[in-house]
Amino acid sequence: MKDGFLLIDKECDYTSRDVCNIIAKIFDAKKVGHAGTLDPFATGLLIVALNNATKALSYIEGQYKTYEATLLLGSKTSSGDLTGEVIETKEVPDIKKEQVIDVFQSLIGESEQTVPITSAVHVNGRKLYHYAHLNQEVELPKRTIDIKTLELLEFDLPVIKFKATVSKGTYVRTLGETIAEKLNTAGHLTALRRTEILDLNVESAKKIKDLTPDCLINISEIVQKFLPLMYLPNEVELKKARHGGKLSLKLFPEKLDTFCVIDDKKTAIAIYKYSELGYYECVRGINREDN
Repeated sequence: MKDGFLLIDKECDYTSRDVCNIIAKIFDAKKVGHAGTLDPFATGLLIVALNNATKALSYIEGQYKTYEATLLLGSKTSSGDLTGEVIETKEVPDIKKEQVIDVFQSLIGESEQTVPITSAVHVNGRKLYHYAHLNQEVELPKRTIDIKTLELLEFDLPVIKFKATVSKGTYVRTLGETIAEKLNTAGHLTALRRTEILDLNVESAKKIKDLTPDCLINISEIVQKFLPLMYLPNEVELKKARHGGKLSLKLFPEKLDTFCVIDDKKTAIAIYKYSELGYYECVRGINREDN
């Protein structure tokens, strides 16, 4: 069974699940998952995990992600992007570049964002987009998001292209609508591309058609981008880790929060975290003997 990660440059019109299904067939993988959904109209970096690598996905999904987006001012759509129907048109005022930069600065930091009804978030046991398809009203949940950076790339009215680094759960199409509203007009995205997750860049990613077995990346090589790797030379302690047992705090000179145990072949064994009860506890097995 092949374990590992793939860095995919997703193309337009594929869902993230489409990509996983195609890869499952190419690599004959039993389990395939991804970190961070990209809408069908969006392109760019999709981290895909095969088999045991899927067990580490939750530690990747929570990372900040960087996007490049193209915002068309003057019209709002039902989806916040070019795939929806125009539901509002509004005159585009004589906006200056400095005004856009000021709006961007006002949006930096934490804020509340309303989840769009076209999303796959569950409310009352049903995905929000089902309510949209049935034209049913539903109270939309709100999330606390964090916009780390927001940079103006191009300014040519009625088009604004920007780059944003945002926390998990941030909808960039909703961010685009917010930018337009703050500029006293309406707007929707016509393009969206994810370019980075931490220091993983889309330039290192492959299109599905270009995939080969050599593209598969070792689990620990990707996990180390998000968690410290701790090598256990002691076979007794390593055996404990392989069975999800408790590890002594004395194993490492400095107290660690969360880390990944590896063996001498750099195989990711399990993810551990500090316990106030006086030991490190296993929170996720990756290559464990009891899996």
